[in-house]
This record gives sequence, C-alpha cells and structure tokens, in this order.
Amino acid sequence: MNFSIMFDKEKCKGCTNCMKRCPTQAIRLIDGKAFINSTKCIHCGECIKICPYSAYTPEPIEWYEEMHYSSYKYKIAIPGTPLYGQFPKKIDICRVQNAILKLGFDYVYDASWAAEIVAKAIAKKIGKEKMIRPLISANCPAAVRLIKNRYPSLMDNLILLKEPMEIGAMMARERAKKLYNLKDDEIGVFYISPCPAKLLAVTDPIGNYKPSVDWVIPLNTIYGDLYREVLSQDNKTCSYPSTSGIKWAVSGGQSESAGLNNYIAVNGMENIIQILDEIENGRLNDVDYVEALACVQGCVGGTFNVVNPFVASSNIKNIISCADYECINPDLDRFEELYESGVLKYRLMEENNPNNFNMKEAIERSEKIKEITDLLPGLDCGSCGAPTCSAHAEDVYNNQSKLYDCVVLRANEKR
Repeated sequence: MNFSIMFDKEKCKGCTNCMKRCPTQAIRLIDGKAFINSTKCIHCGECIKICPYSAYTPEPIEWYEEMHYSSYKYKIAIPGTPLYGQFPKKIDICRVQNAILKLGFDYVYDASWAAEIVAKAIAKKIGKEKMIRPLISANCPAAVRLIKNRYPSLMDNLILLKEPMEIGAMMARERAKKLYNLKDDEIGVFYISPCPAKLLAVTDPIGNYKPSVDWVIPLNTIYGDLYREVLSQDNKTCSYPSTSGIKWAVSGGQSESAGLNNYIAVNGMENIIQILDEIENGRLNDVDYVEALACVQGCVGGTFNVVNPFVASSNIKNIISCADYECINPDLDRFEELYESGVLKYRLMEENNPNNFNMKEAIERSEKIKEITDLLPGLDCGSCGAPTCSAHAEDVYNNQSKLYDCVVLRANEKR
C-alpha cells in the first residue's frame, strides 16, 4: 500500500493521543514512540489533527514542480467541493476558478459538476437495487477503508459508484483529447484535495480501474497563492459550480443532491463506527442509504482545509441560498449514456471482494481474541503499547506481542 502520512519519530513524545484516537487501532507505542501499522491505516488524518507535537504530517507533495516541470502539454485542475467554503461570504465564487487558472492550469473541471452526475446515479441505483439495505456511500476513501479493515461483512453494502473526483477527471480528460487531439500521457489531471485519503484513492484504489487523476494537491499548500489571486483579479467570464453538487462538501449533501428521504448522514469517525455497528447487527435494514464521511461536518472538515469546518459549512450553505446564476453543467445531459455504459460503476479488486470473506473463520478468530481479552484487566490504560485491552489481545493472537506485556497483569502475577 502507498502511504500519504509521514511520521517524525524525533518529535514523538509517546503521549498516546494518536494511539487512542485512531479509528482502526493502527497505532502502537513501541519503546516510547508511536508506530503505524500501514496495513490497518486508512489515511483518515485523525493522527495529524490530534498530535500536539506535529509528529504527523501529510506526505510532501511538490505539486508545483510536478506540474511545471513535467511533460504534460495540457494541465487540468479538479477543485474539490469543499474549496468554495474556504473563502469569505463576500467573495464572488466566480473568481475562484479564474484564480486556479492563474496558477498555471489550462482548464478547470469542477468536482461539483461530477457530483451532480453521481448523485443521479445514486438515486437510480437505490431505486433499482432492493435486496441490500442500507446501501453505504463510497465517496469517502477513509470510510470505505474503515469498512474494509474493520467491517468486511459490510463490503457488499457499498454502493460501488466512482467518486466525483474520478468522474470529473475522466470527463475532463476525454474533453481535452477530443478538443486538442491530445494523448493520455500529454494530459495532467490534478485534484485539489481536502484530505490525505484522496491521495490513497488515486495511488491505491480499491476498485478495478486505473485512476484518471495523476496528482493530488493538498488544498492548504496552494491556498495562500489562490486567495491572493482571488482578491486581485476581477474577470468574471467563468463557469460557476453546481449548487446541487457543492452540497457534497457538507454532511448530508450527497443525499439531498440525490433527492433521498430515507437516509442517515453521519460524519466523524467515532459516529461512523457506531452506525456501522448498528448496520452489522441488523438494526438499520429499514434505511435506504447511509452517507458516511470521516471528517467532522463532512469534507469541509478535511485535514488539508484551512477554514474551520463549521465556518466553511456556513459559507457553502450561503453560496447555495444566495445563488443567482445558472450553472451550465457540461456533461449532465449525458447522464443516461454514462450510466448505461457502466463507466460510473466499478468492481472491487479481488482482495477486497466480500465473497472472499470467511464468516466462520472471522467468528473463530473473534472468539479466541475474546478469550484472551477476558484474561486482561479491562482498564484500557495503554501501558502495554496498545490502545485497548482488546487491541492488545488481538496483538497477542497475531503473535505481535506477549500477554504479559500488560503491566497490570504482570504486577498482579507478582503479588
């Protein structure tokens, strides 16, 4: 697996904040320093947010050099839906796309246009597929990988539609090839991302397709330059984002954009885990759709964003309520063609296929781990280097630690 989060061992003080916050229990404390199990990490960015010593940082992505010194003849930017929420309400959002062009791009294809297309696909898929309930959104890569790692029995609940980032890149690339007679390797597609999980979706997708995005730009790395351009230019000859599509930036926006009524919108990892527990226990079979976004308030809460997520959410809602323009979505009229051709959909890679999940083996493993957990004190103190007693029991089961690494158990044995 590729990795999008860097860890500086020298800065780590062994405080256990990250270990206790990690939703997949991928972090352990070894010799007083944090250690990330990359096979469990879902790149949600919670460790980046919680570490008081800045020991975790996003992988450095030199977008400027990649764009300006590459062989790409034509460079496309795909701004994520949270981007517009990063600017004050007084800013005319028409200026944002022009500002992106000023940074050296040749064309901007707004992710909100693609989100509008995917929303229609969600509504159609929910209407057609009645056997599985609830269906779960696949737009958030961190939430999808949480399900893969922690709830494999729910993988077949995922609504396997490509996310707006991928659809936008695919449509923009197709347009550039037709208009300018370019080849694929002459076109560079750059996604302006709110979070590190999007990088992993490009470098290590769970689906059986080659991503159309070439490079991911963390929003916070270009925000200063972008903001200055927004303030300095006054050209208003641009395309506006879709007011329906930019709803995707905020929790519940996908479902609203798709016109759904019977849905649950959940944001924040702890809340997602609670809802997934409910689904796994069969208590939400009367719900059509669960929209799960790892960050608080939705994608506006991503690690790469600059503005407070609640402020950004308010800014997005203000744009929608005050919109006095008509959005011209360049590909919305192609929806039926795109849906029927199957390009909006994907299949899971073989190793991610739920048919490979062995329920009997999983139950046996769970029972053995519970037996080990019952031997432990249940204090979840973290002194063994694992976040909880059950996590330590899992490590013992996997031969990654020893039972008596538990200091409480060791002390009681001595007495």
